[in-house]
Amino acid sequence: MARSVARQAAMQLLYQRSCGGEADEDSIALSYEQLRDGGMPSAEDRKFIEDILSGVQEHQEELDQLIAEHSSGEWTLERVPRVDLCILRLAAYELLYRADVPDNVSISEAMEMANRYSEPRSGRYINGVLGAVERGKRKDERDAGGDRA
Repeated sequence: MARSVARQAAMQLLYQRSCGGEADEDSIALSYEQLRDGGMPSAEDRKFIEDILSGVQEHQEELDQLIAEHSSGEWTLERVPRVDLCILRLAAYELLYRADVPDNVSISEAMEMANRYSEPRSGRYINGVLGAVERGKRKDERDAGGDRA
C-alpha cells in the first residue's frame, strides 16, 4: 500500500513540475499526507519518490522518445494529456530503471492512476504504450543475452 501511495505522490509531483511547479521536500510531504489522510512518508517511501522524480527528469528525453515511438495515430506527445504523459513517464522509468519493481506492477499501477486521474479512454492508450515498451525491453534483454553466449 505504501509504495502505491508513494507512486501516486510521485505522479502528482511530476504533474506539478510539468506545470512549472517545484517538487521540493514540502511538496513531497504534502502530496503524501493528502493521499494517506495525514500520514507522512517513511524514509523508504521518500527515497522512492525522490528516485522517480530525479530519474524521470534525468531520462525524460529517452522516455518521451519511447512513448512517442509506441504511440499510434493522433497521439503525438503534444496531444497527450499532461496527466497521462506523467503517468507514462513514471511507469516507463520504472520498467526500464527500477529492477525492484516487477513490470506487471508498473503497468497495473499506471492503469489504476489513469482510471483515477484521467479520462476513460486514456487507460487503454497507456496500457498499449506501456505494453509495447515492456515487449521492447524484453526483446532487448533477449538480444543482449544472445550476444553474450
